[in-house]
Amino acid sequence: MVSFATREGSQVPFSQASAGCGASSGLKPDNFRFWSARAAPLGSGAPLASLSQSILSGLGRPGKEGGRAEPATGYEFPLEYCYLRTKQCPSLAGLGVRSKRIVIKDINVYALGIYVDATAARSSLAAFKKRPAEDLERDQAFYDAVVSSPNVEKTLRLVISSRLVDNKKFVEALEEQLVPRLKKAGEPGAIDAFRNQFDRISFSEGMEVVFSSTDNKNLAVKVAGEQKGVICSPALCSSLFDIYLGSDPVSKDAKATFGRSLAAALKEDK
Repeated sequence: MVSFATREGSQVPFSQASAGCGASSGLKPDNFRFWSARAAPLGSGAPLASLSQSILSGLGRPGKEGGRAEPATGYEFPLEYCYLRTKQCPSLAGLGVRSKRIVIKDINVYALGIYVDATAARSSLAAFKKRPAEDLERDQAFYDAVVSSPNVEKTLRLVISSRLVDNKKFVEALEEQLVPRLKKAGEPGAIDAFRNQFDRISFSEGMEVVFSSTDNKNLAVKVAGEQKGVICSPALCSSLFDIYLGSDPVSKDAKATFGRSLAAALKEDK
C-alpha cells in the first residue's frame, strides 16, 4: 500500500537551543531518520493515512502518483509523511501556496502541505468534538490547540515554486515571521539555530524543505533531501506552526483546508 524510502542520518548535528527538552524525546543524532512516503492511489482500497479518503479527496486535485496536487503550482504532496515511524503516519490535512510580492509582481514562493497525526488529534482535541465542524473552522482556539499540543505530531512540507527564491530571501522571510514570536516567548536565541540549518544550501525550483515535530519541543529539519538537524526549542516549534495556523496565516488556503479537514476528522468514528 505504501512504499517507504529510508534515509539514515547517523551524523546529524543536534542543536540545543533550549535546555531540558532533548533528553526524553528520543531525537538524537544516532537515531535521526526521515521516512518519505509514497502513497498508493486513492482508489486502491482502505485509506492509507489517519484521515479518510472522503476528507483527503477534498484537498487540491488528484496527483499523478497517488497524492494530492496543489492547484496553483501543480506540485504533488503524498497522503502521508512519516518521520521516525513507518505506519499510521501524519496525514496531509492542509494544502496551499505562499505568495509574496517580489520586485513588481506577486509570485508563488512555495507550495505547502500541512500534515498532522489525526488519530492523536482526535484524542487531544476531544473537548472540541461536540461542536459543529463549521464553528471549529472559524475558531482560532481550535488551531491554537493543535499548534500547542505536545501529543500531536505535525509536519510542514514546503516545495519551492519559483526560480526567484534564493536562500537569503527564503530564510529572511521566515525570520521576519519567527523573530517577533520568539522574542515574545523569551527564546530569541533559537533563531540562530534555525538560520544555521540553511548554511551553504543552494535553492532551486522544486526543492523540498521539511519541518517535523513529534512533541512540540524538538524541531527536525530536512533541506533539499539532506537531514540537517534537530533544534530543541518549544518556542520555535510553536512559532513555526503558528505562521501557518495562527490568526494571520501566510497561506489562508492552507489554514482553511487544514481546519476543514481536521474538523471533519473529529466527527469520524475511529
